[in-house]
Amino acid sequence: MSNPHDPTLLSESALADPYPIYRNMREHGPIYHDQAAHAWCILSYELVHKVLHDPTNFSSKHLDERAEPVLGARVLAQMESPEHDEKKAITMRGIASIAMDGYYLPAIERTVQGLWSQASEKTTIDLAKELSSPFSTDVTCALLGIDGQWRHRVLPWNKSVVQFITLLHQTPDERTRRLTDAGYFRAFVLRMLEARRRSPQHDLLSYLAREGSDAGLTDAEIVALALNIFLAASEPLDKTLSYLVYEVLRSPELEREISQDTALIGPALAETLRLHPPVQIIPRIAMGNQILAGTRIPDGDTAYCLIGAANRDPDRFTNPDDFILSRPENPPRSAFSPSARHMAFGSGLHFCIGSMLAKRQVEAAFRASIPYLSRWRLADSPLIEHGLYTRGPSHLFLESRR
Repeated sequence: MSNPHDPTLLSESALADPYPIYRNMREHGPIYHDQAAHAWCILSYELVHKVLHDPTNFSSKHLDERAEPVLGARVLAQMESPEHDEKKAITMRGIASIAMDGYYLPAIERTVQGLWSQASEKTTIDLAKELSSPFSTDVTCALLGIDGQWRHRVLPWNKSVVQFITLLHQTPDERTRRLTDAGYFRAFVLRMLEARRRSPQHDLLSYLAREGSDAGLTDAEIVALALNIFLAASEPLDKTLSYLVYEVLRSPELEREISQDTALIGPALAETLRLHPPVQIIPRIAMGNQILAGTRIPDGDTAYCLIGAANRDPDRFTNPDDFILSRPENPPRSAFSPSARHMAFGSGLHFCIGSMLAKRQVEAAFRASIPYLSRWRLADSPLIEHGLYTRGPSHLFLESRR
């Protein structure tokens, strides 16, 4: 039986700020059994890396229950080689064909400029709500080819999918409602897929309609992949942009340096991802009894790879709670590749396939924001964060300097 004073991920304090909880758990060792959450919390960088690189003994089978019911079919995170490698290659080629195109990044910049212009007459703004969230939705819709008139319908459906996958507790009524919304979302994307076969456009869904079908992907698999891309692209994108603006505006020196040299956006983004990973938990299931750092994890038990804890492991990162531009333990040159030293994109077989796309999106958005940031400063108590499985600013308040 758990002690009510034991640290747990299910506590209100963990939802408000998980990092003190991680430090408390770490006092018990690199692995902590969270009895209330029925999970083994993997806290050290070394062990998180080890678990994520061992899909044989630590499986992603949890997604069979968490993701497949709302996505409608298996996705990359559930697959192993060679199936994973084949379908990953198709998806990455599709993303590259859109993201590398000459129109996509300028479109991102125009979107951001328009959002900042809308705030030009205001004295206070909530950047998370008024810029980061609509930005991430718009650019993700543009990537897939979802027309603007449908975006207000897609957002609540996507929110239900995200909540079904990431919330640690849900009532039966909540699960039913979210499953219903996911069904609407899948039906909508299926209609889009059929339309793209008749009339291809320059978007990712058109690419998947052509190349995915040729590679043997079923319509259900293509729809699941499209939904997966939507939530995996939009959710972290708005959180990361807000955190980057927050860290830059906290430091007048950093703000000045970046405004003078935009090549520093990449290093600042790499450190932002280390310090504020939008995905905090990557679950795995023990396949057979496992011994990890002398701790027995029984067959079938859940292991939570705590990305936020690993990215602030004092044995791996000096002064881990500090933002340090061009941190030597987190070199920017590899921060968006599978050899990244931080784990915001995961690690191992299921390293995020959209890491380079995310880099291009956030860099383009921040570059377009620089002329506007000089007008704004952080308000008092500006940052309000929410979430645990995925975590980010629900509000980021700025006030005019004029």
